[in-house]
Amino acid sequence: MAFPFYWMLATSFKSPQEALQAEPVWVPERMKPMNWLKAARLGDSSLFGGLGPGRSVALFFPGPEAKPPKALVPRSPGAFFDPVADGTRVEVARGEGGWWVRLTNTGEAGFRRVPLVVLWPKEVPLEPPLPPDARRSQGEYWRLEWVNAVPGALGYVFHNYLEAWDAAPWGRYFFVSFFTASVQVVVGLFLAALAAFALARIPFPGKEAVFVLVLATMMVPGEVLLIPNYVLLARLGWLDTFYALIVPWLASVFGIFLLRQFYLSLPQDLFDAARIDGAGYLTQLFRIALPLSVPGLVSYGIFTFLGAYNALLWPLIVTQSPEMRTVQLGLLAFVSEAGSDYGALMAASAFVIAPVVLGYFVAQRQFIQGIARTGLK
Repeated sequence: MAFPFYWMLATSFKSPQEALQAEPVWVPERMKPMNWLKAARLGDSSLFGGLGPGRSVALFFPGPEAKPPKALVPRSPGAFFDPVADGTRVEVARGEGGWWVRLTNTGEAGFRRVPLVVLWPKEVPLEPPLPPDARRSQGEYWRLEWVNAVPGALGYVFHNYLEAWDAAPWGRYFFVSFFTASVQVVVGLFLAALAAFALARIPFPGKEAVFVLVLATMMVPGEVLLIPNYVLLARLGWLDTFYALIVPWLASVFGIFLLRQFYLSLPQDLFDAARIDGAGYLTQLFRIALPLSVPGLVSYGIFTFLGAYNALLWPLIVTQSPEMRTVQLGLLAFVSEAGSDYGALMAASAFVIAPVVLGYFVAQRQFIQGIARTGLK
């Protein structure tokens, strides 16, 4: 389990060429501390770089006085006017022991990212001031490409994360996912607790038949219910709303079955004593059954939250506006827009699963304590 997780994290720090090359890269250039110091010298800020109006930055390439290199700021594909390319002046000058490539912002707006392409003669030894994000052969030259020549230390290390976060409104996506998942957990726990207690501790005619009928619904594949649920929500006018994301999943057969088994494992003497003291069924549920069923409640809450947080197909069907997208839909849209930029894709995946990983470390102690409290003294 640790290897895929590390590979995802490592890829999130890779340049496009490192992510696509056949030979695996175990430690990307952006993860090497010696490159952090080099990146900190490039840009207006030592942490996040950038190039303000009228500011300039110089990159030094050691080498003999031979065929001079060429440098340019690439233009965005299909752009008639690119503020960065048209507003950045590139100069190549000979210095003592090498060549200087100077970038000057001639515009009135600051640039957070300035790409750079340097054509370096193949016969001259190469010692770039910062490892290039891509190195390709172009005739008599090596084509060296930097996605950002003024990154700063943190801007260099977390470049893919910054680009992935700017690619979509992730703040809204996280809000929708956490809101829908939290409501499903709270309301789902309440409904499952009531139904499970009725099937476990309240005698009524046909109780076993009802329980078998409830279990039988688990044999129906969820995909079979997609169209009927969609038609029902369309007639109610709930499409592209929180109702569509939450209401169909509030009742859980798995939760009812899980909590029913916990209730049945509790001693009957506890409930008999409560009835002698005049406690009703709701009192028995909230004062006896629920406090002793904490492991079942926590387990069901975890499964419900993960299921709602990782849902992809249902939100894709019932939502249309960007304001109602979940993190998984945001990740799907990012994949279609990012294409083969696996570094940015893995960066987006990393901060999407980060809340789940952090939640596990926070809640694991309570989960273990809940299991320890199941023993009766």
